Amino acid sequence: MKRTLRTNALLLSLMLTMPLLAASGKKDKKGPEEKKKTEGIKDLGEVTKKCSARAGLFTLYQDTTNGELYILVKKSQLDQDFLHFSQVADGVVDAGAFRGGYGDSRIFRFERYFDRVEVRLKNTRYQFDPESPLSKASSANINEPVVVAEKIAAANKAQDSLLVRAESLFLDEGFEQLKWPAPKGAEDWWFDLGKLDKERSKVLDIRNYPMNTDVVSEYVWTNSYPRNRGSEAVTDPRSVAIRMHHSLIQLPDDGFEPRLDDPRIGYFTTQRDDMTTTETIPWRDVIHRWDLRKKDPSAKISEPVEPIVWWIENTTPRELRQTIREGAEAWNIAFEQAGFRNAVVVKEQPDTASWDAGDIRYNVLRWTSSPDPPFGGYGPSFVDPRTGQILGADVMLEYIFITNRLREMELFQTAALGYLAMDEAELERSRDQCLFANDLQLQMLYGREVLQALSLGEAQEERFMQEALRDLVLHEVGHTLGLNHNMKASSIHTP
Repeated sequence: MKRTLRTNALLLSLMLTMPLLAASGKKDKKGPEEKKKTEGIKDLGEVTKKCSARAGLFTLYQDTTNGELYILVKKSQLDQDFLHFSQVADGVVDAGAFRGGYGDSRIFRFERYFDRVEVRLKNTRYQFDPESPLSKASSANINEPVVVAEKIAAANKAQDSLLVRAESLFLDEGFEQLKWPAPKGAEDWWFDLGKLDKERSKVLDIRNYPMNTDVVSEYVWTNSYPRNRGSEAVTDPRSVAIRMHHSLIQLPDDGFEPRLDDPRIGYFTTQRDDMTTTETIPWRDVIHRWDLRKKDPSAKISEPVEPIVWWIENTTPRELRQTIREGAEAWNIAFEQAGFRNAVVVKEQPDTASWDAGDIRYNVLRWTSSPDPPFGGYGPSFVDPRTGQILGADVMLEYIFITNRLREMELFQTAALGYLAMDEAELERSRDQCLFANDLQLQMLYGREVLQALSLGEAQEERFMQEALRDLVLHEVGHTLGLNHNMKASSIHTP
């Protein structure tokens, strides 16, 4: 009897332990597979213990000993659309880079591939009707390249916070091409930057906010034997630096309604092609415009929920600020016809401001006086490529517009052609090229000669200059509102 009881107890014990052993066996089999995916990935705390952290849209960590920069990508941020936008913080005109110059705004995604994180650019040019069977082939022959790939440097235990080195994002040309090849036949006189020197290139500043992560970087190129030594603004052509302001931006999700382009009006557009339509013309271009909404939708004229706010940069000569304000605010006359009161608001940046014009949260009327500027005025904006919604803008104004120094310098250029002598490649890159300031400056030269010949006095000359500056600001702000040059509309009704 006792033997039977012992036997039964033994059998029962074996029955209870077998599932545990089986489970243990299964766990052991899965272990190597899980380890393979995370093999070589260090603990997040171990890598960041010597780093300073900047929280924001993407948390950035910078090593306090060697300056290495890391970006933290959360699991919820993988496979999501974000916007990259860049602008030149300071550049070299000889290389086609000047302060305030806008780069492209591109949609990208962070994607994980085993032990690395990749940055993939998205193509927003083509649209497909989701009801059409063709939409199942919407990715056919459309390039969406991986422009950055970095091994995961560290992660938390849950593997839902991935740390990767950020130099390839902000100190390389993956997002934005900065060096351009010489046009055919121009190799002998082309200003060649040389080779990007990664040892000298570095991150200068980090600014992080809930909706955007900003990094200011200095790219340094070296060229031991330059053929073209550049202008006087190039201190030494063997080493040239360009400072770029990168912004990673959370795309808006606020119900903005895109508006299709009407060629009779003349807006800047984001090009879209309908790939499932049977119409002869498949274009579905959307115009660039601000998200203006009435506070009182039922009112004929209402103030906007959020006006377009401009800031006059604190670098602006004080005697010119009122004229600049008048030029920008003059657009309120047009907006009232569209049903908005005080759609454009102009403020002045305090001398004690903690922000600068590179901050995309501010639209700035900027002012500089540089040695060899490519313009007297320049009015760019950047948009959400999905909808055409304008997200930010600046107007660059150069002091040479007042002094006419640019035209004096052009007298000594070959054939005095100046901007008219721009090569085809340069014009191709300058898709938003505006020569209004140049033409207006020629008119100012003639006008001043007439005023002086008639001895009308300094007061009239000052008034003439103010009217010209007001006209320039009015024109460039018009570009930032999305308006292109419309020569037909400008000349159809003569005075």
